[in-house]
Amino acid sequence: MRRNRFLVLLVVPALLWSLTPIYWFCRMAFLTPLEIRRFPWPLIPHEANLAAFYNIFGFDYALPNGTSPASGQAEQIIRGLINSVAVSIVVTMITLVIVLPLAYMFARTSFRLKNSLLFAILLGTALPPISTLIPFYAMYLRLGLVGTLTGLVIVNLTVTVPLVTWMLIGYFRNLPPIERLARIDGYGHLAAFVGLVLPQARSGVAVAAVITFLFAWNEYTYALMLVNGSTANTLPTAISGFLFMYPEPSNLAASVIITIVPPALVAYFLQRHVGDMNLVDAVR
Repeated sequence: MRRNRFLVLLVVPALLWSLTPIYWFCRMAFLTPLEIRRFPWPLIPHEANLAAFYNIFGFDYALPNGTSPASGQAEQIIRGLINSVAVSIVVTMITLVIVLPLAYMFARTSFRLKNSLLFAILLGTALPPISTLIPFYAMYLRLGLVGTLTGLVIVNLTVTVPLVTWMLIGYFRNLPPIERLARIDGYGHLAAFVGLVLPQARSGVAVAAVITFLFAWNEYTYALMLVNGSTANTLPTAISGFLFMYPEPSNLAASVIITIVPPALVAYFLQRHVGDMNLVDAVR
């Protein structure tokens, strides 16, 4: 009983801390223009509408007392949404292709300078993005990568590859050494890794994919400096454009809600997969 009370005391504040901003933006997104200019704001919209969601995608919305016009930021939001989805998917796929064999090699094999290379990987995750902005920008200017999705993918990989590699090394170390038995049966290193180790590591791969996708989706610092204002603009930087226009809190809130949906769906479906894998492991 005491343990349950202690868990409640921990979980409830965490839920309030996490869900209150989401509730606040959801409430703002469904308020009418009149309600959002009224003080104090109602806790629950009396006449909930989808005007803001239509406006940010470039459509007018008819209200009982007038028309809510399309947002001037609609083109940027649509382009940013498409670019963010593309960059997040590409970064996730490339990261997994690079990281899975790399983390497995560090976890299961011994070679010269292994500890030094591990330290180098950790150093790559320790550097704050702001400290590398100027070198990246100068290099990208010479290579012609400023304002391109290719440049944004590359700069995201410099963070996701070291981070996910370091995370998966410990996971691969805890897997049973089934590949040794496979070697006796004639499997090569690659065949054992692809056919036996990766199926065992599906839960770890799912977690790595979620973390990589969330980082690439929410990345703002590099995107602000390298692609902001170009056709490669991403959704976080497009949303920041609302701060420099005529204030429309409902459109800003609707855009924030849109940013939550794709990563929430990815996390939900992969979390179910991770839960199923944990259940199988418990049964074993």
